[in-house]
Amino acid sequence: MDAEKRRFSRVIFDSRAKLTVGEQTLEAPHINDLSIGGCLLPMASNPEVGSPCRVAIYLPGADSSTVIRVEGEVVRTDSRQVAIKFTTIDPDSLYHLQNIVLHNSPDADKAEEEIRHHPGLI
Repeated sequence: MDAEKRRFSRVIFDSRAKLTVGEQTLEAPHINDLSIGGCLLPMASNPEVGSPCRVAIYLPGADSSTVIRVEGEVVRTDSRQVAIKFTTIDPDSLYHLQNIVLHNSPDADKAEEEIRHHPGLI
């Protein structure tokens, strides 16, 4: 997707994640890119585009019990990665997600502006 069409800044985030689509749970060793609106997970699976899903992002660090939990929809897939659009997130998870994007963005001012104009999921 052309960068100008994207609503939110993307950041690289080295953290493991789990994707659940239906009864199938898949693990990703890291996240290829992450934004307030979605993520791209490296995995050799092809869930059906349009499928509802859940994503759990495990935050690294001393308190490894912190998990961002998001509901979403599969928007793109190929043999190496799955793109997810986030649709629902609880306030605590949104807070952590916003902080990740702010602290990992190469342009923190732009990321802060995006969050200010779109405080929830779009």
